[in-house]
Amino acid sequence: MTGKTILRVVGSPIWGVFLVFVGGVFLLQTLNIFPWGLWGTLWRFWPVLIIIIGLRVLFRHRSVWLVSLLTFIILGACLGIAIWQSEPFSPTEVTTTHSETFGSMECA
Repeated sequence: MTGKTILRVVGSPIWGVFLVFVGGVFLLQTLNIFPWGLWGTLWRFWPVLIIIIGLRVLFRHRSVWLVSLLTFIILGACLGIAIWQSEPFSPTEVTTTHSETFGSMECA
């Protein structure tokens, strides 16, 4: 190592942030905090992935943590908008039954 410098290439942990985001959404859905229909609303935000990749390209020579923070903020905003636009969710299903006699009917 005389006279040579070691160049350390550090990539942006965008995929790590993305996987943490998706895993968090799955966990919150499993715990019945988010409705499972939320994925239909989140799918409409697929162009955000192109924006995140563009941010990585633009800021590749900047701080790795800046790109990660921007990615996390953008994904969080998308999740917030998706929750805001999704239909109300009730964690417990309500089932009602109705019974009534109907003349001399033997089967229905």
